[in-house]
Amino acid sequence: MPTLTVAGVEEALSSYKSVGSSFIQQLNMVLPRLYAMGMWRDLTYETTISSTDQNFTLPEDAESILSALIDNDPAQSRAQFHDYRISGRNTDGTTLYQYGIIDDGFSPTINELEEGKTYYLRVEPIAPNTEIARSSVDAITVSGLDNSSTPVAIQKKIDFETGSSAVSFASTLFTKITEIRNGDSDLKDPVRILAVNSDDSTETLELAVVQEANKVNAYRRYRIGNDASNTVKKTMRLLVKRQFVPLINSSDVVRPSNLNAMKHGLLGSVAEDNADLERANYHWQVCRQLLDEELDAYRGSAKPTIKFDPSGSGSRIPNIL
Repeated sequence: MPTLTVAGVEEALSSYKSVGSSFIQQLNMVLPRLYAMGMWRDLTYETTISSTDQNFTLPEDAESILSALIDNDPAQSRAQFHDYRISGRNTDGTTLYQYGIIDDGFSPTINELEEGKTYYLRVEPIAPNTEIARSSVDAITVSGLDNSSTPVAIQKKIDFETGSSAVSFASTLFTKITEIRNGDSDLKDPVRILAVNSDDSTETLELAVVQEANKVNAYRRYRIGNDASNTVKKTMRLLVKRQFVPLINSSDVVRPSNLNAMKHGLLGSVAEDNADLERANYHWQVCRQLLDEELDAYRGSAKPTIKFDPSGSGSRIPNIL
């Protein structure tokens, strides 16, 4: 089955949406529920992340780690505060190597600003775009701490007109970013927010990718045991569960693209809006069944099987009577 875009799904299922709502809004209500139901087709993928820090952040469309290798060695993924509950952390605050990868909750930025350095913000389009396309001048607001000896809370509202190229804001310096949020209008295309070292403009850190309106950025972060000097590079090869990213444009990809399952999801959502819980539960049960059947067909022979040898391990069964 091919993967469809919003436009393709709308063409097939637009008649099943609730009255008075847009189709894309309806999908943004239904699809997160499908993602939470299970590990369906197209909801897992592999990614590789390299880091010299003692932590790393998952891509925005990844929800959690299912399996991991660190420098080609298998590593276990641990729950949040796993090391604290057992032995705590090293005296210098680093993570103990033997614990593998530890969930560190959510972070407002993809990368952390390095201690002892000050940074300013830079906003740039993402290739292949060469200009920032914005439908209004509602600001992206970045909150954090300034570079004074006693850090003080500071905010920077980033305003730029449609058609601007990359823009830098060297007059406002940060030592820490605590929040990045977009205004009340979607960007036509996503933009990247960078932190530029005020003492060396060639040193940059990616902070966030912004497009969705009224969004406060949050990225899933994990800790690993690494050298405190932040000079040792570690490479993580990860199998991750895909996270639902709200649909904005008609060209956005819809996963999973099971039209029959989405039809019942839409019907279940409509029934809930009409307080018909019995009908809603029926549609959601059929939705789950259809996704299970699709996954079963997709896996083919690559399914766990249990084989019984009545003769035991290469020999006959002894008479124990």
